[in-house]
Parts: sequence; structure tokens; C-alpha cells
Amino acid sequence: MNEIPGSDRNLRQAVMQRLYRAFLEDGLYRGVVSKKSLAQELGTEGIVLERNLEYLLDRGVISMHKIEDLISITTKGIDWIEHSASASSTPLDEIDILKKIEKLLKSILENLKSR
Repeated sequence: MNEIPGSDRNLRQAVMQRLYRAFLEDGLYRGVVSKKSLAQELGTEGIVLERNLEYLLDRGVISMHKIEDLISITTKGIDWIEHSASASSTPLDEIDILKKIEKLLKSILENLKSR
């Protein structure tokens, strides 16, 4: 199976956007969506969908419900969507952000040492 690089990331972003729309449309129960309808809307299923939902679940931005395989966005997911700085950033980019902070701190320390 040949997958497009970044396709998982794009799928996760699409899942989050869909769940956020469901939250806005039906705030009660935080916009619950079934896996089946999500798979149909996003044109994916099986292991590709499952691994990405598991990832989002591990990050704490979605909840998976046992009843009828329902999924909903968490408050953490809502906060991320509402406070996202740009469409290209994701809650999944925290490692990249930490690497940039580390690089900046190293630069500051080197600057202080050279004084």
C-alpha cells in the first residue's frame, strides 16, 4: 500500500475539524459522530482510520465511546481548534515546538558564554 507522506496528518486534521463542526452544530454530548459516518465522509476506513483515531485518543483530543463506536471531541481538542495559530499547526506538533525552544535556548546560552 503506497501512502502519501503526510496523509495521516491530513486525516487527523480532517477528523478534528469534523468533530469540531459536530460540536458547534450539537454542543450537547460534545458533537458525537459515529466511526462509520466519519469513515464515509473522509473516504477512509480500516487500519488507516483506526491508527489515526488511536493517535488522537492518546493525545487526549478525542474520546471514543463504546456505544455504537461513537467519537467526540474533548475540551482539549476544542481548545486546540479554537486557539490554533494557523491551519498548518496541529496539536501534534508539540515535539517540533519543543525542538525550536531547545535551539533558541542553546543559542541564548552560547551568546551568554561569549560575553
